[in-house]
Amino acid sequence: MRTAAIAVLLLVTAFTLGGCAATSVPAPPGGAPTPTATVDAGGAGVEGMNRPGPFVIRYDGTELQLSPHTWCFTNGCADGVDENPPSVGSSDELLVRFDEDGFDSLVASQFSGDDDYCAGRTVEATVTDIGDGWWRVEPAGPADDYRLSLFAFGSAGDAAADVRWTVPADLPLPESTASVTVIADHDGRPDSYGVELGVQNLEVTPSDASAQITVTAANGKSHTFDARPTEECAGVGALRFAASEAEGRAAAALGGFPFTYRVELTIDGETHVGTGTYPDDAPPRELAVPLSFEPPLP
Repeated sequence: MRTAAIAVLLLVTAFTLGGCAATSVPAPPGGAPTPTATVDAGGAGVEGMNRPGPFVIRYDGTELQLSPHTWCFTNGCADGVDENPPSVGSSDELLVRFDEDGFDSLVASQFSGDDDYCAGRTVEATVTDIGDGWWRVEPAGPADDYRLSLFAFGSAGDAAADVRWTVPADLPLPESTASVTVIADHDGRPDSYGVELGVQNLEVTPSDASAQITVTAANGKSHTFDARPTEECAGVGALRFAASEAEGRAAAALGGFPFTYRVELTIDGETHVGTGTYPDDAPPRELAVPLSFEPPLP
């Protein structure tokens, strides 16, 4: 989504405790108690660019106002990293609001592993829209200390910020899911920028896995090819596969939209067949198609 030049920031988080919020925001629905303390976690801006935000996070009587470290908004984009995200303790839920108009969706991803992405597990937290611009975020997955990445997006742009969140007791994992990217819509013409297949939320990391992908165009012509496990680490309970751009371009040349995907995914000796259609099943502005499997993924 970033079309402007990207500025790389290393943000040093500064905390200020005060008796009133840095900005005034509507109270969340449902009679949530008024916070008794406010934490302002700010960061340096980018010259010539307008930083959006902040994220407003309420938990255990505290309101955290957290500036995003990465965003695309108004006249520019910036990518950054928060090397020391503030902690929200072990609260059993967070109430989150992004204090800009035009941001109407939120994704919250938990990552364990002390920032070693090859050793950790990524889990999607449960996000519920509770109205008036607020979301309820609830944890999922094994007990651990997580970096929680909040990603707000909508017609006005996107923005991301991180906090530390402790999950003190094991919770159920979300359902295992997979998605595949092969075809892209290039100004109404089928194209491909590469092939990727991702699987997540498996209870354990498989010891052996393989994948074969069949793409069928609207005219019935098909192309079948193997996807190979990627060298890039996927993390605990996840798999990643890829194929060459040539395989993707061969699929795109079959005919016109829509394209049906059939993925034969073999995990530790059991084959699961996943299906999906591009662009019908892809989220808006996305290339990855969620797959429905029979039998279901473990």
